[in-house]
Amino acid sequence: MLAQMHSKFLAFFTPQYIVLATVLMLSACDSNDTGPQLTGTTMGTGYTIQWTEIPDSVDILQLQESIETRLEELNDLMSTYLTHSQLSGFNRSRETGWHSVEPELAELTLVALEISRQSEGAFDVTVGPLVNIWGFGPDETEFSFPTQTEIDIAKRSVGYRNLQARLEPAALNKQIIDLHVDLSAIAKGYAVDQIAEILDRNRLQHYMIEIGGEVKGKGVAPHGEAWRIGIEAPQARQGNVEAIISLNNVSVATSGNYRNFFEHEGVTYSHTINPVSGYPVKHNLASATVIHESAAMADAWATACMVMGPQKTYEIAQRKKLAVFLITQEDAQYKTTVSEKMKEYIVQ
Repeated sequence: MLAQMHSKFLAFFTPQYIVLATVLMLSACDSNDTGPQLTGTTMGTGYTIQWTEIPDSVDILQLQESIETRLEELNDLMSTYLTHSQLSGFNRSRETGWHSVEPELAELTLVALEISRQSEGAFDVTVGPLVNIWGFGPDETEFSFPTQTEIDIAKRSVGYRNLQARLEPAALNKQIIDLHVDLSAIAKGYAVDQIAEILDRNRLQHYMIEIGGEVKGKGVAPHGEAWRIGIEAPQARQGNVEAIISLNNVSVATSGNYRNFFEHEGVTYSHTINPVSGYPVKHNLASATVIHESAAMADAWATACMVMGPQKTYEIAQRKKLAVFLITQEDAQYKTTVSEKMKEYIVQ
């Protein structure tokens, strides 16, 4: 039986699993003046948009209406909670082969599959069945520790190589009947990118967008410098800032293991599941923060880092010039490791 279950948290669109724990502290540093903002709910979480100045020609109420309409469109395409969404329809289908979808859904799936390939399967939008049997999915039935047979059966329904996407004509292809796609580890970041496009079209030059911890900053904050975000220290020092990073036309996402786990017979099991082994990861990486021009890419790579572990993540980050900030647990203490690219964004 379980000795302890921690923080089975809110996920994509509504109660649904998500393979990451956000640990960003979103208050602007060095200033209490956060400036005007819009707030709302979406994707089972909240959003906040702050800006330093806005063109006189922009009607704020119309701007928020445009933003919320766009977020609703993304829900209707990609939600795994809304039964009428296009992705839910694809997941329900018991037919293999190509299924027509909107180009946007096909395009984001292609991005996800490319990150799967680059991360050697660490990022996998089909991992849901394994997440569920380990007790971190939406199933509210009483959890029992999975047997090897149950893990092997779940693995038969998992694997990004069983999923294909194309743009002309736009379609998704499931090669096994039970394939289930969940874009929760990339979609919030993608939504941030989409809101940024709306703000850019309205000629806003200085803003910060946050959806469920995925953040994009552009221009300067009300205090006159680039937007600054604090990376929170892990559990033992909760509330302390490990580092402060500066965001100017880039995005950041953080994924962590230390807030969502359970203990069974004296062993701690992380919510981050390795799609290849079928088991929770066992490395000592507590959190990974990724900065990228695209919030969707930062979102997905942060999840991939937590599966890969510190050594492989660092090697890939150096090779691909990814900006990553890693916090590992070394016995009772924490250690930070940063890639060369990340050093460009650290201000403290």
